[in-house]
Amino acid sequence: MSKYMQIDIRLIPFYESPFEKRFPRLAILLRRMSYGSAVEKEISLYEMADILDAIVGNPDAPSDIRNAVAPYAERIMESKEIARGHLLARRLNDLDQELYRMEDVFEDLERSL
Repeated sequence: MSKYMQIDIRLIPFYESPFEKRFPRLAILLRRMSYGSAVEKEISLYEMADILDAIVGNPDAPSDIRNAVAPYAERIMESKEIARGHLLARRLNDLDQELYRMEDVFEDLERSL
């Protein structure tokens, strides 16, 4: 590693319209589950995967919410793991394709809420 420089490859959120406008039902769910700061900060869907996983794993979360989110959270976390592998290996084209797949699952979740 260089003494005075570092390589920085990272994912940053990019929403053409505000997150809350694009995913209104998900925003309501996140606020209800005390994750409103994620909505306000408009974190990336990649980061939001961990929040969905936490909601599903939270025994205090209402069972109807856990049951509604669980199948999507599982698919999103699988996609995140694949994307992470691509990111670490610097396979950026593969990473981009996996992020598209992850976005599709988030859109499916939004429609189901």
